[in-house]
Amino acid sequence: VGTAFFSDLSGFTAMSEKMSAAELVARMNEYLTLMTRSIKRFNGTVDKYEGDAIVAFWNAPIVQPDHAVLACRAALDNQKELAGLRERWIRDYGVTVVARIGLNTGTMIFGNMGSDEKFNYTMMGDPVNLASRLEGANKDYATFMMIGPETYELVKDAMEVRELDLIKVKGKQIPVTVYEILCEKGQLDERMKKLQEPYSVGLQAYRLKQFAAAAGA
Repeated sequence: VGTAFFSDLSGFTAMSEKMSAAELVARMNEYLTLMTRSIKRFNGTVDKYEGDAIVAFWNAPIVQPDHAVLACRAALDNQKELAGLRERWIRDYGVTVVARIGLNTGTMIFGNMGSDEKFNYTMMGDPVNLASRLEGANKDYATFMMIGPETYELVKDAMEVRELDLIKVKGKQIPVTVYEILCEKGQLDERMKKLQEPYSVGLQAYRLKQFAAAAGA
């Protein structure tokens, strides 16, 4: 069992159009360095980079009983680190960048995979694929840190989390309940506390197909 982490940066392509090649590489390296340090700060293993996307995991190669909580803390820290870059990049390039993160926990395979000439220590399995889908699903919900049901069960006592929806992702027949990480337990600000009750009322109305009531909540 492990927790998979997928993140992707939105807005960087538009920003890159205003840079030279050397500057683009410098800014990309700056971002990836900050995010990688953040992941490693919470004992995660960085699997790979795909452009500005980052893939990482927890609970391998060393066992980590609190792997799901560590992954959530890394996600929160990623967003905190990006906030500092965002302000600077808005000032310098006039473009806003945001990171979308998907986390999911489940039984996955870890090991050296590849060819005879090149391989790397990575992960495989259905829970990994779902983590990737959740990263992309953030766009539809205007959220930035989405987690799957198995992760939720492991972190609900350590994180402030709100339920988002029951979704059916590509490649899976059974819908899954997805959640958004808000912050660590006990750290909700007053604004978010006030929004919790109307949000719950609206979600319940939405499930009952009372869409007008849901929108009004």
